[in-house]
Amino acid sequence: MRDIRYLVDSNIIIYHLNGELIATGFLQKNISVCAISQLTFLEILSFEFSKKEERKVIKLLEQFTILDTSKDVSLQAIKNRKDKKIKLADNIIASTAQTNNLTLVTRNTKDFNNIDIKILNPFSKEEK
Repeated sequence: MRDIRYLVDSNIIIYHLNGELIATGFLQKNISVCAISQLTFLEILSFEFSKKEERKVIKLLEQFTILDTSKDVSLQAIKNRKDKKIKLADNIIASTAQTNNLTLVTRNTKDFNNIDIKILNPFSKEEK
């Protein structure tokens, strides 16, 4: 496996697909050290795309290391749930980052308050 440092949340990929330059810039600069969860892969491909767009999106997603949900991720999600009421999808993504010792890249940092996780918000003024 590549030297992965970041787990990219679905919202960053959506911003990129919508032409948001900050998200695109982050991905262009860091894609070689980024992963996504299997859940992010599923979430992104759940959107309505034309066949041509869908092929492009799949090609983009396949550039990332895709991390599957494991027993360890599930056990971490249970621990997180005891600390904070968190949506299942966000919890699985957070748990994937925690289990793999990765920094979660997201704009929705409030979704992960009170969870012991490293977060990078490329849209934050402090990150620029």
